[in-house]
Amino acid sequence: MGRVKRDLPASILPALVILLALAGATGCRSPFSPIDDLENIPEAVVIEGTKITMKAFLYRDFMPGGEPGGSPLMAGIELTAEGASRFPDNVAADRLWVTNRTDTWETGFESEIRPKSPGEPNKIEVVARGGPKWEIGTKADVVVRLRVNGKLSLFIKSLNNEVGAVY
Repeated sequence: MGRVKRDLPASILPALVILLALAGATGCRSPFSPIDDLENIPEAVVIEGTKITMKAFLYRDFMPGGEPGGSPLMAGIELTAEGASRFPDNVAADRLWVTNRTDTWETGFESEIRPKSPGEPNKIEVVARGGPKWEIGTKADVVVRLRVNGKLSLFIKSLNNEVGAVY
């Protein structure tokens, strides 16, 4: 069986390209975005009866001998299992989004301290490095993805965090 070849008129090609671009820009949005859907993300989650809260520490290093103009943004995230004797072993943080509403930094975590200290076995700390060089004082919202049993993904946020500095 032969193929039927139909040539589109040259005048229709620019319109087709514009339509495809518009469809891609509006019709193919992912069903969930940690930044676009920030208002739907809670500031605390309950996992197997334990309330998990988060504190975010955003900073740049301007210590002598460091990178000229200061280091890229770093994020220290403290997760607390409220009222628990220890942080649940089956909960881990694996992804970070930091947005100043103009720019967004998305990354994984470089390190985890579990527990944060012997005196705080219900807390863990995860750290990300290599972010943008935002100005000190910039306000940013932080979203962390938590994985439960390596499968279920939950999101938690911390709003209006200020980029600080170490001198």
